[in-house]
Amino acid sequence: MSKKMIERDKHISVGTRPERMDAKDKVTGHALYGTDINLPGLLHGRVLRSPHAHARIVSIDTSKAEALPGVFAVVIANDLPEADDRTEKAGESTINYKFLRIITWPVTKCCM
Repeated sequence: MSKKMIERDKHISVGTRPERMDAKDKVTGHALYGTDINLPGLLHGRVLRSPHAHARIVSIDTSKAEALPGVFAVVIANDLPEADDRTEKAGESTINYKFLRIITWPVTKCCM
């Protein structure tokens, strides 16, 4: 047996199809996901993303969103503490309030 074959035998999972323990539940629709859990008092959130790249945010009027039935809160960047190293590890803040460089950047978040 060559040295190459001996090294390959050490790695029993490489090149194989590992058995997925959750596969049956997923393909039959019985698997539970985070969105399937509904606890009393649990709020659901929605994120409004900008449809424009390289856009400057002049103002945000949340009054219509806040007036909708079932809306608990509408959060914009000014409602949050200033970003620090922990919140900007990926190079972007959680909610933008001045300038949008990428179309999918979040502008506001709504809890219902």
